Amino acid sequence: MKKIALGLIVGTLLAGCSDAAPSVPEEEPKGQEQASEQEKKVFVELEQTTDETAIRDAAFEKVLQDETLTGGYLGKVTPELKEDYGVQSIEFNAVTDAIQHIYGNFYEHGILYLKNQESGARESGVWVGIKNPDERAEELARRLQKQVDEGKILAKYIHLFESEYSDRDNQDLMYEVSKAIKPMKDAMPEPERVALSMSVDTITRTIEIGHDFLTDEQMEKLKETFSDYEMDFMQEGRMLPLPGEPDVEYPKEPVSHKQTKEGSWVMEVSEDSMLIVGSKAYDFSGTGEQEHYDATYYSFPKANEKLKVGQRVMVEASGPIAESYPGQGRAKFVTVLPAYQPKGADLTEEEVVRKAIEQRGEDSYAEGIRNITYNKDRDEWTLTFVSSMGPKLADTDVTIADQK
Repeated sequence: MKKIALGLIVGTLLAGCSDAAPSVPEEEPKGQEQASEQEKKVFVELEQTTDETAIRDAAFEKVLQDETLTGGYLGKVTPELKEDYGVQSIEFNAVTDAIQHIYGNFYEHGILYLKNQESGARESGVWVGIKNPDERAEELARRLQKQVDEGKILAKYIHLFESEYSDRDNQDLMYEVSKAIKPMKDAMPEPERVALSMSVDTITRTIEIGHDFLTDEQMEKLKETFSDYEMDFMQEGRMLPLPGEPDVEYPKEPVSHKQTKEGSWVMEVSEDSMLIVGSKAYDFSGTGEQEHYDATYYSFPKANEKLKVGQRVMVEASGPIAESYPGQGRAKFVTVLPAYQPKGADLTEEEVVRKAIEQRGEDSYAEGIRNITYNKDRDEWTLTFVSSMGPKLADTDVTIADQK
């Protein structure tokens, strides 16, 4: 679930969030300026009863000093962005606090979202759709109106309307869609490698499906099954290869005389998996005292038959990568990059890395390779392995003779 943070909300809210707090709002899609028919069903309209808004004005001035805004994290600070950010920080928080106090879990009672000018809305606003408004809805309106009367919030930014559905209804809809797709997924030769994501747009109820396996016929069948809703299919990367179709792409020219840091190193292969370590280092501390190399274990059928240790590759994953170290995921497609070979050298970079890893044995586990150099005069290669875990204390140089 997208969390409200000190930054404008972006992205699509996934139906199915069931926290005790109200659901996190969804930002209005760009270009969607007109109010929907549902949003026009206002059950009560707050009145701006006072011009004495010193409390709100002070809160707004404080918001404008927030580092998220002043630091440029949200882009150019325009008047529209300032207003959007103020509404999110002031009116939205007031609404969510009131809903929490009155409803507790709002999940079954309605929907909640923001509209921002930076995303195409005519004006900023907090929209609260309540399914079957009752005395609690009236209490919500009274509580918010009191804050307007006290000059703490502005009425124009809060919209209370009767919604035809709740977040729970969207969750149920997504569940029905998942049931309809499951047989299609299970029919795939390797269903565990399938990429599939589903969500229901909070505002439009558009069913959004990300996939890499559905056929045109299957998508049409789903559209017929859920004909009361719009469906948006998004292909995630390449389609999952079927049996007999290649899932590894090899370079037309296997050797290059140009050295590059592109891709990642194949450090280990087995019958059904491979360990990949990034060829570029990252210093997440920003101090220059640490260098980190991304490492991921990918499940990949017959990896030891399709790939070799020492190759540089680009991996297209299927689904998410677990945030462990090394990470864990599923590989859908692998592109092998050309191996570097200096003019006059007998070995390629791939062969040198493979020999060095064999020489290092288990000591090379998930290590990064900082650099690889070829000395023509001595006719040898030098590799510097670096520990991927922690400070730069475990550099190890390995020398490989340039001999087949």
